[in-house]
Amino acid sequence: MFLHDLLFSCLRRWYVLVLGLVITGMASFYVFNSIEPSYEAKASVVLIPPKVAVTVGDNPYLYLGGLDQALGVLQVKITSPEVMEPIESKYDGAEVAIAKDATTSGPIAAITVTANRADDTVALLNETLASIPLTLRTLQSELKVPANSEITTLELSKDAVPEPNNKRQIQFTAFVALGGTSISLLGTGLLDRMLIALKKRLKARKMKKELDKHLASTEQPALEDATAIPVLATPIKPEEFQEDSQTAPGLVRERARARS
Repeated sequence: MFLHDLLFSCLRRWYVLVLGLVITGMASFYVFNSIEPSYEAKASVVLIPPKVAVTVGDNPYLYLGGLDQALGVLQVKITSPEVMEPIESKYDGAEVAIAKDATTSGPIAAITVTANRADDTVALLNETLASIPLTLRTLQSELKVPANSEITTLELSKDAVPEPNNKRQIQFTAFVALGGTSISLLGTGLLDRMLIALKKRLKARKMKKELDKHLASTEQPALEDATAIPVLATPIKPEEFQEDSQTAPGLVRERARARS
């Protein structure tokens, strides 16, 4: 029932709905152009097993199976505030995400960085990649791991040119568009109901005035107003009243004799 009434309200006040949609479109266009897109760059790093763990002449990539736990420790350390906050604070809108690469079972870390400007994104990615081997070396030096037993890192890939990310633009624009459309529809329905109610009140007030005017034109004169009472008969004189009262008994007796 509500949708039915809202539909007819929008049809009756279509000009109000059109005006609201035009304002919504202008607001959405302004928001889309006022919010600059962010930029995103990705890289990947693999952990390399220590020299003592690799048989001389063997391929080090054959010994990656036991480094998943080391990657987990490195991920927690590198994403901690003490490591990331000094880096992210240098760039506007900087965000760094480091996680295990879900597309492979090896100890590969997938790094994704985001910033408001393309140059800042590249610089943020390079600084993050430089902090990974440094953090890993610090963790092992704290445990006094021998140099030939240290795990190292190898950079597998890195984006040279960041890609624009319009996610935030689209989110804010969609929010304004949906909100403006909803307000236009509901506002049109509410305005239509208010105008209908106002029209009914004005019509009832007009009818009341006409009825009061009609009653005032047909009102009878008040009894208190002696000048408004018309003369309905000639006044009876006192002597005529007395004469009638004296002859009346005789007239009654004559009629009685005639009947007998």
